Amino acid sequence: MGNRFENLMDVLNDYKQRAEKRKDIHGLDPRPLSKVEVEVLIEGLKVDGLKEKSLIIFEEERLDKLILGLLSEEVKRGTFPSSHAKAEGLAGIIIEAKLREKENEYLSSEAALDLLADMKGGAAASQLINLFAKEILKNQIIEILKNTVLVTKKDFNYLIDLAEENPYFKEKIDELMLCWARRDFASDWGLNDQYTGVSLRVGDNITTGHLSPSKNADSRTDQPLHAQFVMDGREDEEDLLERLADLKRKKYTVIFTAGKALGEGSSRKSATYTMQQLLGEPVEGEPEKKEGGIAAAKSFAPIFKESLIASGILPLEVDTTEINEGDQLTVDLVNNKLLVNDDLKLDIKLPIDYKMKKIAAGGMKYFDAGNELQRMAMNYCDDNEIDYGDIKTPAEKNIIIEDIKPPQTLAQKIVAYNRIDGKDTILPGETAQVKMRGAFSQDTTGPMTMDEYQSMAGEDFGAEFVVQSLCHTGECPSSEDRNNHKFLSNFVTKRGGVSLETGEGIIHTIGNRFILPTDVIVGGDSHTRTPRGVSFPAASDIVAGVMKYGKQDLTMDESVKVVFTGQANKGITARDLVSALVVYAGKTVGKDVYNGRIIEMEGLDFLSSDERYIMTNAVAERSASAGVVPSDQVTIETIKDNLKYLKSRDDAESSPSVKNTIKAIEEYLDDPVLFNADEDAEYAAVIEIPLEEINEPLVAKPHHPDNVASLSEVQGEKLDEIYIGSCVGGDLKSIKEAAEIISGHKIPHDVNVVVGPASRDIYQELIVDGSMIKLTEAGATVIMPGCGLCMGNKRRIGSGATALTTTTRNYKARIGPADSRTFLGSAQVAGCAAVLGRIPSLEEYKELYLKVKP
Repeated sequence: MGNRFENLMDVLNDYKQRAEKRKDIHGLDPRPLSKVEVEVLIEGLKVDGLKEKSLIIFEEERLDKLILGLLSEEVKRGTFPSSHAKAEGLAGIIIEAKLREKENEYLSSEAALDLLADMKGGAAASQLINLFAKEILKNQIIEILKNTVLVTKKDFNYLIDLAEENPYFKEKIDELMLCWARRDFASDWGLNDQYTGVSLRVGDNITTGHLSPSKNADSRTDQPLHAQFVMDGREDEEDLLERLADLKRKKYTVIFTAGKALGEGSSRKSATYTMQQLLGEPVEGEPEKKEGGIAAAKSFAPIFKESLIASGILPLEVDTTEINEGDQLTVDLVNNKLLVNDDLKLDIKLPIDYKMKKIAAGGMKYFDAGNELQRMAMNYCDDNEIDYGDIKTPAEKNIIIEDIKPPQTLAQKIVAYNRIDGKDTILPGETAQVKMRGAFSQDTTGPMTMDEYQSMAGEDFGAEFVVQSLCHTGECPSSEDRNNHKFLSNFVTKRGGVSLETGEGIIHTIGNRFILPTDVIVGGDSHTRTPRGVSFPAASDIVAGVMKYGKQDLTMDESVKVVFTGQANKGITARDLVSALVVYAGKTVGKDVYNGRIIEMEGLDFLSSDERYIMTNAVAERSASAGVVPSDQVTIETIKDNLKYLKSRDDAESSPSVKNTIKAIEEYLDDPVLFNADEDAEYAAVIEIPLEEINEPLVAKPHHPDNVASLSEVQGEKLDEIYIGSCVGGDLKSIKEAAEIISGHKIPHDVNVVVGPASRDIYQELIVDGSMIKLTEAGATVIMPGCGLCMGNKRRIGSGATALTTTTRNYKARIGPADSRTFLGSAQVAGCAAVLGRIPSLEEYKELYLKVKP
């Protein structure tokens, strides 16, 4: 007993110290309990005399009540190590009471069962089923399980095995399965007809970087703390938290009201976490979590909108022009109206009914788990001839049967090819369950993804492959980063995935080597864009869902067709064609045409696979949901090279993800499938780009990738920083040609030129072909392969600096302080700028570049 009490007090005093420090520094409640802390607290319930002792943390409390309160409120739900410790400990108390025929002094069996029920499945479901198998509290447990959806396949199959053991088990399990098949667990999932609140008004182009600043990436899984950095770098909104606090002091429910393009930029789930922390209500029994909330905006970036829906936040598309801070808002979901100050009535566009059901369930965690559980229960009922009526899953209700097979775009063909329900077409607005062969994860969103995976009770990966990179924080990692690298590597490889090494390469560069033309994949980075197949970048919970289930409910978006005609002029690169997407949309149908749609690009067969990737990657900055290019013989040859790469990997024989992909590629090459759009397919718009009209490079000016200008318009801009790298500027051809331009020159002393290859094999090739010595002799710094400056996390530019980079984005404060400026351009333009110390004129570009690229 002595050791137990000492251990208990050590844990409680440590917890007290942490709690007081965090409250003092950040004004926040303490972090959730760890596995070890939970185990010690459970053991502490076996100590005599707790009712006679107390401890002051923020107020004096009896030890037994303090312990039970911590176990009840401060342990994560799901399959976290702490969740398992709690569930196993509570089940142990119940079993011990049964064996000894004596209840625990502080926690009765019934109370322990209530705590298990409050965990809402995951680790608790396993323990509940084990108790049922021991015939302990069996009737109560069946009732608890009827409303539990986070049940793993392993636990589900255990129930099937129990049903075969004896008639009593079968009777109760049949009853349970029927409830699951009928979807009784969803009876209380619903939305109100009306919501009221006041407007917290923000402006246009609030990015995920403003909601979740890159330089604070290490705090993203600490949701309450990370939310305190909201709007860092956005001066016009820097008082947001003060304004919010003022509204909440007046007891108002707050509705976040924004202008256009809310949530553009990176896919980081932490931006949505911040929205939850600002708008939501605390979740009882779930530490640090909040739920609910409404966000209204003129338009949403598609990844962010899906992230809001997945988290149970209601996104309203509405013309917010006349809505001001503090306006009284009434949301009428029945009539699709927003009433402003009981006067102005505005039309609102809601998500489709299927997604409204997801929001009503509190988000995708319980909704998707419920869908999977319902389908498994239906199969059980079918096998055991149990009638569940004409009930259908939500996905089955969304199947649309056409009398005539509709023509399909390229993207529709790829998605329809992967439909699980057997239908071979899909139309815009239609939702279907789609096989997703794989998922990408990177290291700054990875910790959130793995948190989400455990919160949804994930086991071994259900997707055929999962690739985890360490590309965002591999360069100059802190001790915390290295700890995170180890955690991610162990977590992913243990469950069948591939964990890349630091310096091995950027997630998209390496991950794309796993992709086939028939694949649909997701990734936890907004630049998860593939030059074949179709990829949908997503926030961490959606990525975790694909990792778990190997499929996802996908609502098909419209497509915009962009046709490149003619031949490109000398000196015009793929990066220039990226900006041409903006220029020609602006000339014809408007830049916003791409928002929330898929961009299908034709006429790019003259580009290499790497250059096609640059093109599909560019759709991220257009706020498009995806980008596709038709596959051809160039694609086939690339896939053959990728097969050699995969077979040469050290984990080719040990990693399920690598083995699965080798098999998939070999089967594909035996019978290649190359899709093309039907000639009469329908598009939201068609844009033609005559290549011969593009006669000089294009550059994006501060502070937006759509702020495109010709080289002549920006020539002469003096530069402090030049960066050649990232997933779209760190390919072999780009760096090699930049090195040829720089070769023989000396970079001006006051210009910092950094080169970051996208992968280790590109780095090695640059050594072999002599490019590395050309760059370094001129004064450039070549860094570890990875994301480098692109994210603005580890590497940043200085105050007041002007930069030209080949990175993907130039939002204000993304890669440097708010007073810095960033231009975006090709590696070839950047190479010329490195020689001159300024952005070149067209004549200088031709002289420097075309002499090495005639």
